[in-house]
Amino acid sequence: MRTGFLTVAHVVVHCDGCGDRYSENRYDQLCFASVNEAIAYITGRGAGVGWIYDGDKVWCDGCIASARCRDAGHVLTEPRRWPLGSKSDPRVCSVCGISETEIEE
Repeated sequence: MRTGFLTVAHVVVHCDGCGDRYSENRYDQLCFASVNEAIAYITGRGAGVGWIYDGDKVWCDGCIASARCRDAGHVLTEPRRWPLGSKSDPRVCSVCGISETEIEE
């Protein structure tokens, strides 16, 4: 039985684009016994949360969406209009979530 303070080596997955740590919800702390186990998990399960491993790098859903928008352009939603003629909200990209006011021209 192990008790006390232990040093344990394990593999965690971080996005090669932004550095975010792979998790399936806010509280997951996924650790793997080896790089091969992490690769197998990401390729089999990661697609369910939008992460991919392309054989060289690991990409999170946010970086994938940003790359898609950079290459093909943003898909802007219709702005939400407020009653009584007040100002409408800025449009937002339905792919990457960035606001129209943040898009560089």
